[in-house]
Amino acid sequence: MYVFGMFASIWQWLVVLAIVLLFFGAKRLPEIGKGLGQSIREFKEEVTPEKTPGDKAKPVDAHVVDSEKKE
Repeated sequence: MYVFGMFASIWQWLVVLAIVLLFFGAKRLPEIGKGLGQSIREFKEEVTPEKTPGDKAKPVDAHVVDSEKKE
């Protein structure tokens, strides 16, 4: 039975945490977490539409260009 997705036990999470600590070190982890949090926040801001009253789609002035010459 999978409790946390692919990792089923707390021991597997501890092993993953230990490997991350070995790769990045304890001093870099807060910086990585802060950067990850900022990027997630920016992504959410870009994905969610702005909810301002009267915000409607603007009409586009477009015309069809016929590439074939008619003779």
